[in-house]
Amino acid sequence: MLFILAAAGLSAQEQLTVRGRVTDAANDGIPGTTVMVRGTQQGTITDLNGDYEIEAPSDAVLVFSFIGYRTEEVGVAGRSTINIQLEEMAFDMDEVVVIGYGTAAVKDLTGSVSVIKADDINRQPVPNIGQALQGKVSGIQVSNNGAPGTAPTIRIRGLGTVRSDASPLFVVDDVYVDDISFLSPQQIESITVLKDASSAAIYGVRAANGVIIITTKGGKFQSPKFNYSGYVGIQQVSNLLDLANTQQYITLVNEKIAVGEDRGTASTPFDPSLYTADTDWFEEVLNPATIQNHNIGITGGGENSTYYYGLGITSQEGLVKNNDYTRINLRGTSDVTVNRFLSAGYGITLNAWKSDNAANVLGQAFIAPPAFDPMVDADTFTDPVSLGFGNFANPAATIEYYNNVSQGLNTLANVHAQITPVENLSFRSSFTFDGSYAENRNYSPEYWVSVTQNDTITHLSKSNSQELNYTFDNTVTYDKSFGEHQVKVMGGLSFVQFRRQGLSASTSRVPYFSEATLYLNNGSIEDLSAGDYGSLIRSNSYFGRLFYSFRERYLLTATFRRDGSSTFPGEKRWGNFPSLGLGWVVSQEDFFGGISSIDFLKVKASWGILGNNQVPQNAYTVIVNNWGGYSVVYGPYGSSTIHQGASITSLVEPLLRWEIVEEYDLGIESLMLDYRLNLEIGMYRRMTRAAIFPVPLIGTAGTSGSSYLDNNADILNTGVELSASWNNQISERLSYNVGGNVSFNHNKVFDLEPGTLPFYDANAFNGALATYTQKGHPIGEFYVLEVDGVFQNFDEVNNYTSGEGDPIMPDAVPGDFRYVDQNEDGIIDDRDRIPYGSYTPKVLYSFNMGVNVGLFDFSIEMHGVGGNKIYNAKRANRFGNENYDADFAGNRWHGEGTSDTYPSADLAGGKNIYPNTFLVESGAYFRIRNVQAGYTLPARLTERLTGERIRVYLSAQNPLTLFSYNGFSPEIPGGSPSTAGMDYGVYPLSRITNVGITMDF
Repeated sequence: MLFILAAAGLSAQEQLTVRGRVTDAANDGIPGTTVMVRGTQQGTITDLNGDYEIEAPSDAVLVFSFIGYRTEEVGVAGRSTINIQLEEMAFDMDEVVVIGYGTAAVKDLTGSVSVIKADDINRQPVPNIGQALQGKVSGIQVSNNGAPGTAPTIRIRGLGTVRSDASPLFVVDDVYVDDISFLSPQQIESITVLKDASSAAIYGVRAANGVIIITTKGGKFQSPKFNYSGYVGIQQVSNLLDLANTQQYITLVNEKIAVGEDRGTASTPFDPSLYTADTDWFEEVLNPATIQNHNIGITGGGENSTYYYGLGITSQEGLVKNNDYTRINLRGTSDVTVNRFLSAGYGITLNAWKSDNAANVLGQAFIAPPAFDPMVDADTFTDPVSLGFGNFANPAATIEYYNNVSQGLNTLANVHAQITPVENLSFRSSFTFDGSYAENRNYSPEYWVSVTQNDTITHLSKSNSQELNYTFDNTVTYDKSFGEHQVKVMGGLSFVQFRRQGLSASTSRVPYFSEATLYLNNGSIEDLSAGDYGSLIRSNSYFGRLFYSFRERYLLTATFRRDGSSTFPGEKRWGNFPSLGLGWVVSQEDFFGGISSIDFLKVKASWGILGNNQVPQNAYTVIVNNWGGYSVVYGPYGSSTIHQGASITSLVEPLLRWEIVEEYDLGIESLMLDYRLNLEIGMYRRMTRAAIFPVPLIGTAGTSGSSYLDNNADILNTGVELSASWNNQISERLSYNVGGNVSFNHNKVFDLEPGTLPFYDANAFNGALATYTQKGHPIGEFYVLEVDGVFQNFDEVNNYTSGEGDPIMPDAVPGDFRYVDQNEDGIIDDRDRIPYGSYTPKVLYSFNMGVNVGLFDFSIEMHGVGGNKIYNAKRANRFGNENYDADFAGNRWHGEGTSDTYPSADLAGGKNIYPNTFLVESGAYFRIRNVQAGYTLPARLTERLTGERIRVYLSAQNPLTLFSYNGFSPEIPGGSPSTAGMDYGVYPLSRITNVGITMDF
């Protein structure tokens, strides 16, 4: 009996060789997975294919763990083969993210940092990486531009500057870049957004508007893997603006003439029977367009090296006719571990692009009368001037004769090396080169359409620009754990140079036989003119960061950076930018152990100071103007020697200095219900001190400008950001996720130095300016007259009187706006204007949802903005008989009692198009950003095709946008901070239907 029991005991302890493979949900091997025998120090890791082999007792339990995946425990139970699939964790606090000059685990972050992974980027097939940011991160406003090849306007946490660049700093593979439109989204590994001053302070000089760090794809320790992803799609105008037809147009123009008679002017009405044409000019100049994108990549690595090589091709036609864009991206990286002391690598991105640019025809199409056809016959364009409506252009002819082409090349190259002389200490050097070349050619042929639309001789202009930028970084890092203490210290220095230069030249009388003849030396020497420009900015920086953690629950991050920039005069060239972040992982405390529903809870607070050197160049330099008009002839009568004259025509502040951003941030992060629910709350107070603000000059100052720049304003942004997401794996075949974020921002000019005056900006036509930036109000706030109805008859005009009984608007006629006399002085002028909102939204929000059922997946993304306004400047573009939009035509005043909100057709008459509340409309919108349905082919079928994973999908971008604004789009990209939201005629956004496929081999 004892023998039998002993034999059974020996059998239980029998050692087995256990083999198997560890894979993810896509059946890809997971190299580097730790496989341990529970309760022992015995373990191994999986190889490049996810395979492992381990000696273990037959009754042992194996523990499989890898960052980003749920740890699994599996009993051996006498088996010699155990394959396991790890479930990816939706929220992994141990995930390592790029934070600038280094990395950090998510759980250790004390600043406001958001990360977007490659899967989230590729889920929305867009040609520009900036578009993929929309709705992904709280606190970021993205205003898209519909034109192919153009980047959106991005703002992080409102506006903190008036005259400087308000764009965030883009860092692509360690190099600063101003534009990311050259990148292929499919070659991006991750995007990290540093929103607060504490996290962004490591970039000091350039980080005042936030930082967006983009990491492109690199190699992996695995056997070679080949990937293809591509899609093709059809683009259509997402919201076509309806215009008045010919019948409506003739009626409105005749009504305008009738109202003009009330003003004392007489014109002959148009006979509607003479105009049989009915052209919708938007339909004439716009058309459906195609878009396609193809990317191939190969990645892999061995024991000591990794590599990635990729090729991307994007082709996009524009919605405006004869407008298209093509881009080719090449990406290559390699990292090598030479020995345990030395590692090195390189990365290079090449981008070539070409654009047949769109004619500036949308404004023409909006105002052109519909009462003529584009062409008289197959060879002759209609002359619109001859119809008697006014000096209008024929939009179809504009497109036909417009010949403008741009092309260029970008190179982004990085080499780096790291030395680890002793354990925990490393030195890293990185040199990055960013070079670009772009050229533009514009040719105007000899043609004739009308007396105002013609060119009697040909014209040719050419320009080119070059950028040669480089960054040289050197850092030293010490990372060590001492029992319950973890310390990571980093110090470094950086040298950055931005060099730009360009040439331009033009001439006339260049014949056109083919593109090969379009050279300046083929034209007139007498008409030849040329110019050039250039700029050089250098900065030198010293920086350091300390991270300290005690018992993984008390966190401290301290950063200091000292920057010197050639942008400023020598006395003000250097700036110091410190920051401090504190974190408390409450869930690690002993007293928290009983709260099982909360898996992770962290409270964090931070403070930091940043600088902004993106100010107008040479703003502190006195410029001597040697205009020829200053030249004189001295001497007795008959002298002919010309003496060059010069004058100082500008006034500057010689000690112009940094704009300084000081920010306080408070946040809470939590994971709950077995890591399924993620909640984040953040609050911030962001003050820009010594902001550059224009100081007005009196007319007798003798300067060419009406103002000069000085550091004399404080600008405040305060806000709250909330985000939540839920991920749940119901079964092996069913999982789903929902998420969303909302952010609130309040922007205002907090203070102005004594003597500093508010200023008007933004052309509203007829010499008027539409925005006013003043203390206590947002930057670029619309400042307009308040409309209080429409005069229905002359009695109402005469009865609208001051306290003294005098008519307030004596020149008004029925159909004109009635404005409120705000200061009750009996007249309507600029002193009666009121603040009426700005383009900066008060709220941004987004929502997303996804579900996976077996091999099928479905996702939807939505976002919107609220509390912002748009100035409908295109509607105010009235100088004659311009056409009207259909909304105005259907709601205008055309007789007593017909409307008390819309004026008569005589928009250009009286004070009707003075900046007013009628022209300021809500910019709020809600959009379904992307809907996608996909199907992953079964593994057995994929294997027959020698693949690992093949997925096909159908997606729709911008299928629905709900807004009340009377325009193509409520997104108005571009413009300075004080002119944002002025719609002079934006390029329309497109609704895109895509069919795509991704394949892994």
